[in-house]
Amino acid sequence: MLFAVVVMALTMIPYIVGYSTQGEEWRFTGFVIGVEDGNSYIAKMLSGSEGNWLFSTPYSAENQKGFLAFVPYILLGKLSSQTSQHEQLVALYHGFRFFSGILAILAGFDFVSLFIKEDKWKWWAITILVFGGGGGWILVILEQKHFLGSLPLDFISPESFGFLGLLAIPHLALARACLLWGFTAYLNEFPGYITGIFWLMLGFLQPIYVVVAWVVTGVHLILISIIKWRERKGDFVGIWKDVREFYSRALLGILISFPLILYTAISFLSDPFLKTWAEQNRLPSPHFIHYLIAYGLYVPFIVLGVKNLIKEDPLKAYLITGWLVVFPVLVYAPVSTQRRLAEGVWAAVTIAVISYFEKRNRLTIIEKGYLHLAFPTTILIFLGSVAAAGNASTPLFRTESEIQVYNYLAGNAPSGAVVLASYESGNNLPAWTPQRVVLGHGPETTNRVQVEQEVENFFSISSTDIKRKKLIEKFDVKYVLWGPLEKELGDWNPASVEYLVEIYNYEDYVIYQTAVINQ
Repeated sequence: MLFAVVVMALTMIPYIVGYSTQGEEWRFTGFVIGVEDGNSYIAKMLSGSEGNWLFSTPYSAENQKGFLAFVPYILLGKLSSQTSQHEQLVALYHGFRFFSGILAILAGFDFVSLFIKEDKWKWWAITILVFGGGGGWILVILEQKHFLGSLPLDFISPESFGFLGLLAIPHLALARACLLWGFTAYLNEFPGYITGIFWLMLGFLQPIYVVVAWVVTGVHLILISIIKWRERKGDFVGIWKDVREFYSRALLGILISFPLILYTAISFLSDPFLKTWAEQNRLPSPHFIHYLIAYGLYVPFIVLGVKNLIKEDPLKAYLITGWLVVFPVLVYAPVSTQRRLAEGVWAAVTIAVISYFEKRNRLTIIEKGYLHLAFPTTILIFLGSVAAAGNASTPLFRTESEIQVYNYLAGNAPSGAVVLASYESGNNLPAWTPQRVVLGHGPETTNRVQVEQEVENFFSISSTDIKRKKLIEKFDVKYVLWGPLEKELGDWNPASVEYLVEIYNYEDYVIYQTAVINQ
């Protein structure tokens, strides 16, 4: 517990630096990594504070039915009040991140302890599980950060390793805790409903991770059945006696977690908005060479470590073995969010590697140095985050004048009214004020490519008033934001038309309200 608290306290440092850097001209967004997604989480919390219980994105002007998703953020938003609300929401977000990180670390320690018995090596394992990374830092040193069209896996995939999720994304950290505690309950022969409860909570946090849990468990059941078949040479009664409890616990775990996954699947298949969201929410796995670079340092020791695990406790060890074997299949499965299916495999890698070293009486200097090769990536991420937080500039910071505009909308515009703005303004606006935007988030803006082009054309001097009016009517736009980012899209001046009425002017920003457009 002390270790977990210290780790999460360390992750607060970049954010403290960010808030100490903001001043009269710049306001810190509260994020040092993935600011665009971070804004979307705050927007979801703000939606909850407005009385919503189901998720409907403010990043699209399309009609939405509402969907049971992002539950923690919607609930957390209900704890905020309107005074300094953005600061409250960010504080709640990081409180959630701190709490979730602690649980993820504790769950990791419990899972590691199923396989690693000596205290010294348990600490090695949990330290690598928390702070470890792959070989992506080598690409950074070689100035190959965009090798084969992708950043190194260590720097973009919180699922594939450990530190990114703790540093930035609370619901993924909490999801890992549920995943690993579910496996721990399953292997520890706890009643199956306990595993099911953990995986049900996992479904509320990240439904696709439940698929990981099911697949890994299924592969484990197949492997132990094969082993028992060989041992008992076709004695079906004896085989079933040996594996029955595993099947029983797994089946109950799946049955309890299944309804939510079924609801999610039906919703995405039947709801046009969710269909589009799923199509646009693309997280493809990078070239397989990136996975070789990320995990290649560990492969020899993974193989040797798995052999040690199987000798010690084969029934448990085959869960780790099966997970590692099925991992390449998962990350290249024919789904749009391939990278998500790597979730938790770092725990299996860490356990396998440490199980090899656990059998050695004394480590050589070279072996100790090898284990420390797991840490450069996290050091680079941490120092880079601190450096970025110490530099007041976009996207981590927003200008004070921009925030004043958002505050005006929050106090004067109806909740849910549609605002037309550039992509970047549209991403920030719903994190500060409870209006919707036409454009602002990659997956959540319906038909994002087409809409982005339409918005760019709207602000272009080469467009026509007829086309602009059609866009306003199409999305039922009530307000148009015209600031520095919108002026970059074109030289057109909204003040030149009668269907936009200026209602607010502050420094470089003007807000226009749309007048009634005659058909």
